[in-house]
Amino acid sequence: MRNEKILLEARFDAKLPTYWMMQTLGVLLVTVIGIPAIPVWLIIGWGIHKKQYDAQSCTLTERSLNIKHGLIFRVEKNIPLDKIQDVGMKEGPLLRKLGLASLSIETAGQSNPQGGSDAALVGVIDSPAFRDAILDQRELIVSSSLPTAARRAEDTSDEGVLTEIRDSVHRIEELLRSATN
Repeated sequence: MRNEKILLEARFDAKLPTYWMMQTLGVLLVTVIGIPAIPVWLIIGWGIHKKQYDAQSCTLTERSLNIKHGLIFRVEKNIPLDKIQDVGMKEGPLLRKLGLASLSIETAGQSNPQGGSDAALVGVIDSPAFRDAILDQRELIVSSSLPTAARRAEDTSDEGVLTEIRDSVHRIEELLRSATN
């Protein structure tokens, strides 16, 4: 990670290992092969999910969102804010029951082969506020990166439209005057 100022660090809910445990047990339960593994997973699963929880982090910097997760296969993603298109929020029945939400980060030219989001953050405490912070910082980056001429063109385009409207109103007034005389 470059030497950027950290604006916000995501904090993850302590119920996240419970969610992962229930999710894994659900998958094991619906597969015939997984049913015999349930007792083993009940013994070792909690410790694995707790370590997975401890290895997870997400920081919002001035220019990017930095995500780290994984135990065996460590994943570190640095998503530039100007590439983020949307930050969606999902709450399935299990997430809602535990009071959790999932944020999905969608970028331009997503690299996920299945077409899903580039990154998912499950269990962020106060997910709506974290999502809004990401989108607000993204807006600052995008608006400050507009070239000066483009910003000037944006400003004058509104002025040009208003001038055209004014001129049209003057022409209508003149036509009405000449029609009433």
